[in-house]
Amino acid sequence: MRNLKQFIALTIMVLIPFGIMVWFRDHQSSGFASIELIIYPLLFGGLSIVVLYLLKKHFLKESFSEFNSGKGTPGTDILWGFGLTVVYFILFYIERLTLSDLLSFKPNMELLGLMLDMRKNPVLLILWFGPVLWIGIALYEELIRVFILTSLWKFSDRKLWIYTVILIASTLIGLAHWSQGSYGIVTVAIKSSVACLFFFKYRRLLPLVIAHVLYDGIQVAMLLITYPH
Repeated sequence: MRNLKQFIALTIMVLIPFGIMVWFRDHQSSGFASIELIIYPLLFGGLSIVVLYLLKKHFLKESFSEFNSGKGTPGTDILWGFGLTVVYFILFYIERLTLSDLLSFKPNMELLGLMLDMRKNPVLLILWFGPVLWIGIALYEELIRVFILTSLWKFSDRKLWIYTVILIASTLIGLAHWSQGSYGIVTVAIKSSVACLFFFKYRRLLPLVIAHVLYDGIQVAMLLITYPH
């Protein structure tokens, strides 16, 4: 019964939303206004976090504390977050050198338009680098990642299963970036496996969130600074 409840919760929080996300991104052709690309991630991510909390507390009868059960302090979490960011960027450049010519990449022109609009609108800039990036993107995605891991790890504590779950989680998260092409799927899955391995060893959520914010935020900031006006 407990395993069935875990699977139902995973279906509600991961399989259904990811499936809708992939379908929508693959079929949407009318585009979004910049403000919608701000509001949608914030609403979707924020509401998903609330639903996850309610599922954990009332349906699964579990505590959110298992997402951050390892030993650590805010100071060490910040240091680990910076360390993971360095690893992500090292992988970023290795992937560009080795995979960019082998796999296809589909640039997100709507997101690029949003980024460029932010240079002209300080409010959009504050919203994106603030609640959108921290809550709607980083916190939401990292909570989903650790939810997949901790839920499936309850089925077995064998090492083979633990690493299989890491592969499953990284594949699912990679496939959620279907709209970016095979390059996006593979490279996101690779970085996700690093995040999963870190969580397996240290069981700390905050470093994953910090690294996610820094990795995405630095790339967007560089784009805003260097892209021609």
